Amino acid sequence: MNKIYDFNQNTQTDEFGVCHKDFSLRDEIEYNFQRAKEREKQQCLNPQNMQVSQTTNLQGIPKANWNDIITAGITGLGEGMTAGIERFINGASSGNYGKIMDANFDNAYTKRQNNMQNYANAIGLENANRLANTAIDISGKLFPYAYGASKFIK
Repeated sequence: MNKIYDFNQNTQTDEFGVCHKDFSLRDEIEYNFQRAKEREKQQCLNPQNMQVSQTTNLQGIPKANWNDIITAGITGLGEGMTAGIERFINGASSGNYGKIMDANFDNAYTKRQNNMQNYANAIGLENANRLANTAIDISGKLFPYAYGASKFIK
């Protein structure tokens, strides 16, 4: 059994002045456990052990002011509204809007929809974004029928 303290074989005392000459095996085991608990407690209370080690791959929290936060929020809101409106128009036009935008503007529609899905994936809202897109697609597809029917109801 390894002892966790210095022991003098000649005097049979340890570094704390405790004589082990009359210790039974059980006494020795209990003493070792008690010393291990004390040493662990001392190591936990040591200020050097309380410091969080910094690694090179951790990034600090960027400093931002309210203007940056508000600007980012408005930008995100605008991007989301634009993507939603485009999706609605695409649904109402039976997919023709997306085809026209992609053909004439370097896949602008598909890129915007993919970017919004990537943003949602990054923050854990991938399923919510897909559900919202499905709801927008359905309402866009139903819009011409609802609008057309309202003309005949008058």
